[in-house]
Amino acid sequence: MAQNSNARWEDHFAYTNIRHIWEINGLIFCSAENGLFSYNPATQEIQKISKANELNDVGVSAFNYNPYNQILFIGYERGEMDILAPEGNHNFLEIPLHQSYTGSKQVNHIVTYQNTAIISGEFGLASFSLEDFEFMETSYFVQGGVYFGVKESAILNGIIYAASDRGIFYHPLDEFIANFVTWEQPGGVPISAFQNIVEFQDNLVASTDGSVYRFDGNNWTFMGVFPGLKDLAVNENVLSITQTNQVSNYDENFSLLETVSFADELNTGLKIGTTTYGGSVLKGLLQGMNEIHPDGPYNNKSYSIAATGNQLWIAPGGTNAFNTPQNNTDGFYHFNGSKWIHHEREEMMNAMDVVDIEVNPTDTTEIFVSTWNENASWNGQTVQTGLMRFKNGIFQENYNSENSSLENYLRIAGSAFDEEGNLWVGQSYVQPGGKTLMAKRDPSNNWTSVVVVAGGSQNTQDASARKPVVYNGYGFLPLPRQDQGLKITNMQEVYTISSAPTLGNLPSSRIISVAVDESGVLWIGTNQGLRILYNPIEAVQSGSFEADPIIIEQNGIPEAVLTDVQINDIEVDGANRKWVATESSGAFYFSEDGTETIFTFTSANSPLPSNKVNDIEVDSSNGVVYFATDKGVVSYRSDAVDVGESFGDVYSYPNPVRPGFTGVVTIKGLPNEADVRIVDVAGNLIFQTKAAGGIAQWDTKNMKGKPVASGIYLVLMTNREASENKQTKIAIVR
Repeated sequence: MAQNSNARWEDHFAYTNIRHIWEINGLIFCSAENGLFSYNPATQEIQKISKANELNDVGVSAFNYNPYNQILFIGYERGEMDILAPEGNHNFLEIPLHQSYTGSKQVNHIVTYQNTAIISGEFGLASFSLEDFEFMETSYFVQGGVYFGVKESAILNGIIYAASDRGIFYHPLDEFIANFVTWEQPGGVPISAFQNIVEFQDNLVASTDGSVYRFDGNNWTFMGVFPGLKDLAVNENVLSITQTNQVSNYDENFSLLETVSFADELNTGLKIGTTTYGGSVLKGLLQGMNEIHPDGPYNNKSYSIAATGNQLWIAPGGTNAFNTPQNNTDGFYHFNGSKWIHHEREEMMNAMDVVDIEVNPTDTTEIFVSTWNENASWNGQTVQTGLMRFKNGIFQENYNSENSSLENYLRIAGSAFDEEGNLWVGQSYVQPGGKTLMAKRDPSNNWTSVVVVAGGSQNTQDASARKPVVYNGYGFLPLPRQDQGLKITNMQEVYTISSAPTLGNLPSSRIISVAVDESGVLWIGTNQGLRILYNPIEAVQSGSFEADPIIIEQNGIPEAVLTDVQINDIEVDGANRKWVATESSGAFYFSEDGTETIFTFTSANSPLPSNKVNDIEVDSSNGVVYFATDKGVVSYRSDAVDVGESFGDVYSYPNPVRPGFTGVVTIKGLPNEADVRIVDVAGNLIFQTKAAGGIAQWDTKNMKGKPVASGIYLVLMTNREASENKQTKIAIVR
């Protein structure tokens, strides 16, 4: 984690689905799906708090502030809890639950009373000491051997009241609460599922399916029915009852002050000062018609991404099992270098399931958008939606069977440009017969296509396709279903790589991803692991060949890298190193040949919001690596970039190297294949290497593999043509 400092990470989350609102010291804090943000009404300044800086998880499900201890509590869907306090932050990996409990660990609610916090969850309740910062007791809510959840809890006069799936239960806080049989249920309220409960003016207010009840310490009374009730919240002497599109505020006497309407659906609402704010589902914190939230994508759905020159595009659609459309209606999202833009489906003939965006490398104002859902209703009629072309953010045309070689039943898997400006397009489920096509559009808009799977049987109809890759005039089309393998074509011949012994001998014929690196090596990602193939065109033309696993040695035993792991994407950076996205194990950064694992990023050791990484994109202009996961997008600032023949701003880090450091020193700002030599002050050669991707690295050892002594070492650098040279120094302190 020291090498993977959070300073290198940035989140690209949506902060528009507001779940909680709190006023804290004049600031308004809001929780969203993947983090928090604060808003200063006086300055209108917004600050984000997420896993990329302070937090330890995503999926915020509970949020509370204790003003006496100035402690901020955050609970998560996976059962973890963060505590942000003046003396330091704390992360509790999860609430300690006994092994026999196998249900959801989600933290539903947190409330504090004096020096105790009560955590409500699907298991029941847990108490937590704010003095010792440790869990005390856990009360499992169980009847007839069935666990049921507590949605919220409140404390009145030293008694805990729990709003649960089976009614309200209460118990003195200063007694042993772990034995659930000692909890009681009050009269005067129905024994039904309660969703909310708050303490207000020495009363309790609770809701069950829109019906609101009030408890004055002695008796429960019915307050009324609030259709579409979403939340109960308290700020100072105002109770706010939120419904789908309005917030009703009540004073300390439970008299209605006002009802404030909103145009958008709400999760919660709160009156702060003279202003009533709405926490919306889609548009952030609402103040009248104003939408307040950090700039970000429309939501956190991310199936694939494209990036270049500080611009980012997110395709939120997808397929179920690489097959069935999801009917995603969210369009796609574009960060243009200064702000996020949401391109709605209405801009592109109501197309659904955007699965891929390809940017024209010679004109970044032109993009091609692939949609997996083949039909849409437009102007009262059913139309074929296929490959969409945008220019300067404006829809230009839709390529389908009427104006291209794409055929009926358009499910476009993705597209890729080659060096000559041709756009290669993968298409699945072409009817009749369920064929799979590779199509190609040249710069003059002339189209050709070739059938790579003929269709006709159930297996071939379900061949499906993924985004193609192009190399040396050949298109590589991964087919992730029905063991169809990887198809390779020059738009005339079609070749196959599969699990057949003479056609690659892959661990599986279900191919999810491919990449061709700077040395012309084909990297193949299957649903059961990774393989490489040298000289792929010559190999497939030979008619008999075998792909190789990447072998490393673990404890003296050779084994293949990423065995039995689904490889969702493979990307090559400027240093010819490989970024690999997996279905359930996070992301890996490998050396050129894959035998060295430089980084392993997971949701446990990095700001990755999930171990399900759908796609990776490397922006070669600045070295930023983007990860699209099922819970949103984050980026990591790497060192490898595409560079020219001249030196840039050359520097090394860490410098000085201090005692105890065991990593590598990175030298940046170098041209490709620059000669790098490290010598001591006497001129003795200590280390020599070639730069790749603008960087060179030194493990602070000499040519014999032994750590060098303390001292000043000179770095002598020359570009490939020997027309430029540079020098810098590295200090070593042992």
